[in-house]
Amino acid sequence: MSGDLRSQSRLLSEEAHLRARIAELEQQLQARDEFLSIAAHELRNPMHSLLLQVSAAVQIARLKGPEMLVRRLERVQHIVDRYVKRASLLLDVGRMNATRMQPQVESIDFSDVVREIVESYAPEAAFNRSPFHVEVPDSLQGRWDRLALEQIVSNLISNAIKFGAGAPIDVTLARKDDHVQFEVRDRGIGIAEADQDRIFGRFERVADNPGHPAGAGVGLWLVRGLVQSHGGAISIRSAPDQGATFTVSLPLHTDSLTEARDGQS
Repeated sequence: MSGDLRSQSRLLSEEAHLRARIAELEQQLQARDEFLSIAAHELRNPMHSLLLQVSAAVQIARLKGPEMLVRRLERVQHIVDRYVKRASLLLDVGRMNATRMQPQVESIDFSDVVREIVESYAPEAAFNRSPFHVEVPDSLQGRWDRLALEQIVSNLISNAIKFGAGAPIDVTLARKDDHVQFEVRDRGIGIAEADQDRIFGRFERVADNPGHPAGAGVGLWLVRGLVQSHGGAISIRSAPDQGATFTVSLPLHTDSLTEARDGQS
């Protein structure tokens, strides 16, 4: 009997130690994710500003500079662009974990966000011969998480350029009653119906596209998570060699959703 009690006591002690260790690791992970969340906020705008400056220098060099300077600047642009995309994606994943998918809501003009992101991708789109056709209202006000909107718009536009086969890309934004609808349509390689659910999974890639480096496979997973954190939905219409249309629907105001979650926590 005493042996059984000692064995049970030892098991309880080991279980308590394990629980304490798990709690400690969870706190460490939370601290890491909170750091990445702050880094995402502090670094995103400077990185995009740097890319815009490099892109502007490339445009000027193409008009007035020697061919060697143009090539070197285009190489710098490519390197900075890849860094910005990868760093932003990693920071956003950390931020999403740190905030537990809770949007940091503020008053935002969605039209301004779309125009800014389209402008930042204009050089890459021009290089890939994929001109933008943009239809957005002069202003579309609502309450969302700005960084989340930027990531959603940026990722969908980036994918359209990457898989758009050098064809025009349509970017539209419109109000639908108490929701907004954001849509990006390319005319590229398309996605088979059997793969259209899979591509929103973590570490799943959209498709293999020769000439473009493979991504980390978390972009669309991240987009879906950010959309759902706003109480929205994302869908796709596509077929092989028929291009793809990604449609995002978001409520105009996310405050009530956030408040309801806070009340449950």
